[in-house]
Amino acid sequence: MSEATDEGGAAVGKGRSDDDYFSSYEDVQIHRLMVGDTPRTQAYADAINKNKHLFEGKVAMDVGAGTGILSLFMAAAGAKKVYAVEASGTAALIERVARDNGFSHVIQVFHDRVENITLPGGDEEKVDVLVSEWMGFYLLHESMLNSVICARERFLADDGIMFPSEANIFACPCSLQTMYREQINFWDNVYGFNMSAVSDYALKSKLTKPEVHDVKESDLLAQPTCIKKFNLRWVTEEEIQLFSTTTFVGINRPGAYQGICLWFECSFDGRQYNEEGEELGTVVTLSTSPSSPPTHWKQTVVVFGYASENTSHQHPTTPHDKNVNTKLPTGTDKIHEEKVNICQKETTATVSNCTESCKLKTSRDENRVETSGAENDTIPVKISSPKSQKMSNNTTHNNNDNNMTNNSDNTTRTNANNTTRTNANNMNLVEKDEVVGWKLTLNQSSDNIRHYTMTVEMLDPDIEEHPIPCYCPIPRCLIITNMMEKEMEDGDIIDCT
Repeated sequence: MSEATDEGGAAVGKGRSDDDYFSSYEDVQIHRLMVGDTPRTQAYADAINKNKHLFEGKVAMDVGAGTGILSLFMAAAGAKKVYAVEASGTAALIERVARDNGFSHVIQVFHDRVENITLPGGDEEKVDVLVSEWMGFYLLHESMLNSVICARERFLADDGIMFPSEANIFACPCSLQTMYREQINFWDNVYGFNMSAVSDYALKSKLTKPEVHDVKESDLLAQPTCIKKFNLRWVTEEEIQLFSTTTFVGINRPGAYQGICLWFECSFDGRQYNEEGEELGTVVTLSTSPSSPPTHWKQTVVVFGYASENTSHQHPTTPHDKNVNTKLPTGTDKIHEEKVNICQKETTATVSNCTESCKLKTSRDENRVETSGAENDTIPVKISSPKSQKMSNNTTHNNNDNNMTNNSDNTTRTNANNTTRTNANNMNLVEKDEVVGWKLTLNQSSDNIRHYTMTVEMLDPDIEEHPIPCYCPIPRCLIITNMMEKEMEDGDIIDCT
């Protein structure tokens, strides 16, 4: 059985339980990379230090405390008590770290899942602030949001504060020329040999999963759109189980439309007013966008598979209705330094029938580390093209939902009729002010709430109904958006339906 590898050759192991998930975080290298992620850690430090009025003399909770750095920030900011909750074995380290820094009387460690703990004051005891670094890839994959919501409902006071306070998912059409040059075109000429068969194989593998990748700001083809907002003080577990967003945008940078780039931003709103009416505190933002300093989360890209520039051979295009099993990095793979690749099981260099085992792995540090993941950790991604999509020359799509099967051994059979191939000259090129659209659906796995099924459906902007408001340059959308903005300014009520 072939195993998935990252670019460093690290292999993905087999399934693991929740206990394995938590114990995987006992690897100190993970924490070194997380704490060493300057934009991440500095955002939390700034949010706490610039909003000390929220912590001075207050009781706080750190959910998923790791090695205790956030607990130390809160204790140093004047918290009366900090409950550090950590399910992995690093909980013992937090106690020593607290003692070594003179905060053993402030930081109290719970070595358990937050769902299982009881505070010293029993069910009646509440905390004033709940802090957690719970975010995963594109915010939700491999996240701890369900646990954070549980902690909020059980322990946060009615007037308590959540840090972060809001989390937003962004999306933008993108070009992937850099990825193609580095990972696909590399195989066109290897020491004078034609290895385009490997290039086909490499590209085909990227069509089966979201790709964790550093995307350049110059590769974004439109203005980024916030597709989902979560008010973390009030969001429920039901709200994050299943949701869909429809988006249309106008292209502002012509280029090859080869994927949709996803990332997230979190804000820490510490603003309050004192008795004299003076505003205290500030808002701090942690962004994982391509225009921000890079983080270990990078960005997540849904690859469409259109060929890149200067590619002499053919590549598979996006299937019309291709449902394939994919898996983003799990557990210890959350922190990584290499772009993610997958390896397929029993596949060919062409796009004919194949059986794929799509397991992912990322390299956390300079060493190759094998990571295990549960068999049901595989994350399906379905990419559909519209019935009447404006594609480049001679790019075709077939519709056959029955050509895909999702077997218990995490394999997918893809019918050759569902996949076509295109030359580099037939890239899906988009021009300035052209409108593109898609519908993205995220469905939380019932077997593993840290994982989601992602479905991306490409939409024809001339046929599909646009959301209201819609910020694309189609005249009707411009008019409605302008009317709604005027309504907000004037306080009038205008029916834009």
